[in-house]
Amino acid sequence: MVNAVKITPVLCAALCAAISYYTAPYLPPAGVLVPLGVAACLTAFFETLSCGRAFLFRVKDGEDTQDAMRKIGDCIRVAQLYVIAATLGFFTGFVSGRPFLVNTGLPPSTIRGIYGIMRDDPRILANERGTRGMGAIAVRWTRGVDATEASASGVVSVFFPEDAIPRLKEFGRGGEVYLEGDFLTDSDQASLFRARSVHVVQPAPKIERFRTGLRLTIAERFSRYRWGGLALALLFGIKDSLDSTLSRQYQAAGCSHVLALSGMHLAVVSAVIAFFLRKPLGLKAAALAGVVFIMGYIYLVGDMPSLNRSAIMYLLGTGMLLFSLPNNTLSILGMAFIIQIIMQPVSGTSLSFILSYLALAGILALSEPVYAIFRGKLPDFLGQSLAASIAAFIATAGVSAAFFGVINPFGIIAGLVVVPLTTAFMLGSILALVLVFIAPAALMWFDGALSLFYQGLERVVSWAAIPPGVKADPVPVMLASLVIIALIFGVQYLRMRFCLRALRSGVRSAERGFHAVA
Repeated sequence: MVNAVKITPVLCAALCAAISYYTAPYLPPAGVLVPLGVAACLTAFFETLSCGRAFLFRVKDGEDTQDAMRKIGDCIRVAQLYVIAATLGFFTGFVSGRPFLVNTGLPPSTIRGIYGIMRDDPRILANERGTRGMGAIAVRWTRGVDATEASASGVVSVFFPEDAIPRLKEFGRGGEVYLEGDFLTDSDQASLFRARSVHVVQPAPKIERFRTGLRLTIAERFSRYRWGGLALALLFGIKDSLDSTLSRQYQAAGCSHVLALSGMHLAVVSAVIAFFLRKPLGLKAAALAGVVFIMGYIYLVGDMPSLNRSAIMYLLGTGMLLFSLPNNTLSILGMAFIIQIIMQPVSGTSLSFILSYLALAGILALSEPVYAIFRGKLPDFLGQSLAASIAAFIATAGVSAAFFGVINPFGIIAGLVVVPLTTAFMLGSILALVLVFIAPAALMWFDGALSLFYQGLERVVSWAAIPPGVKADPVPVMLASLVIIALIFGVQYLRMRFCLRALRSGVRSAERGFHAVA
């Protein structure tokens, strides 16, 4: 029997928060009063209904009447809870989704230098125009053409010249820098700066320098091997050494999400931790040890929205395990969304954030009813994997069409092969990482096996990239996705009604048989 998706108060709050978060930039500041006013009216209505239900539902006194009144009261209290959850969700999403503007202090067209702190690790961008770096700077002050200085605030994305990349990588996140260059727009909300020269003013704090040194050490040792670029991308999100051809093939195959650190990667890491710690420490102690390890892993990897989502969900799930609370994965996903837009409001605008939440929501809500179609027709492991792949594709197709202009339905099939192979390669990379620090000499012997696996993975991904994507307009794709989702839930509802009717019919038949025997 297929289980229905339960809309809990937490999930209701998350849905309302998502709606208001992504519409808030297009609404005036007073727009928050609309959902609050609607919520207040609904609350007042339910309060009036609660107080006056004895007059609204007058029937004769009796036990059945009391039961009916109690059920009505319970329904009203539940409705009030959902109204409160929706109100809080709307308010949270609206406040978090208001534009976080950059205050440059001076007109952007007159600014020739900015001073700030590196917010993340510089990334290398290579295209037909050449190689350059990109990173984010928390701006502290700006300098104009006439040497005028002004206080500034906000986060600015910066394009760095190629010759500055090695030095920035050496100093890493947390270093204070002064950049000379120009903003790429004259808008008052300018947030993209092109640097011509870079001056490192102050090194990062010691703990940040330790982190940067560890990342550089791992990157330097892995980059000696042919498979090192892919291993660094899968384990640490470092794509500087990743073969650009392989990266394009992953995207063409509809599997680019595999290279973006997310729940799959954290699941592999947490599974390895659980495998080694669960037996000696026990379930709860191993879960706590996993929390400590994952927090350290997140710190080492850096700020990545999709990975942060997975880490928040892991922490919430561990807390529910420790306190023996009911575990509803969709509700945990909703809580993670609310927590993340509160803690990192800007992260919700990134593509990896949106695709990460949509894909997992689609898998949790749609994969089971889709799997019911294949049950008994395909092996269980294949049917479940195919259902999850279809569910994720349906949930993300509209966004993919909006950002990339194409969708790749073949990615549903390609993912069934590429994802398991990439996961196996990631496990091998974790073993290689251990050998790097424990037994570097042994890595030379392990290199041959991992290189062969990498070559096979390259071949499979290249084959999966052959079928071309389909150019698509986002609006029809989104509408088609909504129609398909409605049909899936409609079939699920009819299936549940049929099962319930059959169950009741069986109970009545059993009762008639019992009475006949009696």
